[in-house]
Amino acid sequence: MSTDTRAQAAKYYDLSPDTPADVPFYQGLMPSPEARVLELGCGTGRVLAPLAAGCGSIYGLDLSAAMVAVCRKKLEAAGIAPPKAQVAVQDITNFTLNQRFDLIIAPYRVLQNWRGRRQSAAYSDASGAHLTPGGSCILNVFRPNGDTETLRREWCTEQEKLCWEVAVEGGHVTCHDRRPLMDPAKMILYPELIYRRYQGEVLVEGSDA
Repeated sequence: MSTDTRAQAAKYYDLSPDTPADVPFYQGLMPSPEARVLELGCGTGRVLAPLAAGCGSIYGLDLSAAMVAVCRKKLEAAGIAPPKAQVAVQDITNFTLNQRFDLIIAPYRVLQNWRGRRQSAAYSDASGAHLTPGGSCILNVFRPNGDTETLRREWCTEQEKLCWEVAVEGGHVTCHDRRPLMDPAKMILYPELIYRRYQGEVLVEGSDA
């Protein structure tokens, strides 16, 4: 049985102040109010839930069962039910839905969670098989700011870096970034996000609790 490596992140993902304000961008890509939309790597529904109001239907896939569970709760709270919006636990590099979509999106660096060209090629094949003629597929990636040798030298570190800290009822939550592993030949970095929740100043949940 596989382990859901994003189970802890699902609890705190929506607290992050660093996620991009990209929902209006995807709303602007909607080809029509009746459009069928597929989001790959939908996570907690940060993008999927607000998009649901402006399309005919939306389908979300994510490998993390914990993330999908949070997304379903958001949809239920908003009164958005199938077939208007559906989400499923699924590997987005290998899926068959037996339907086609007018718009396929993979927001916020989903593509860069993959570990090689094989996954990228499989994703392209699966996405292409689900796109309507004339439809659009939009991927979000980023280009690291630095030359190759500098990135090889500075990217990998055992030290934790504080990414953000937000107040919650009775305390606060922090998110730290650690990058202990890198493939220097392929320029693939394997970062870790470490979440900690404090009640007052006492650590009650996290990697050290």
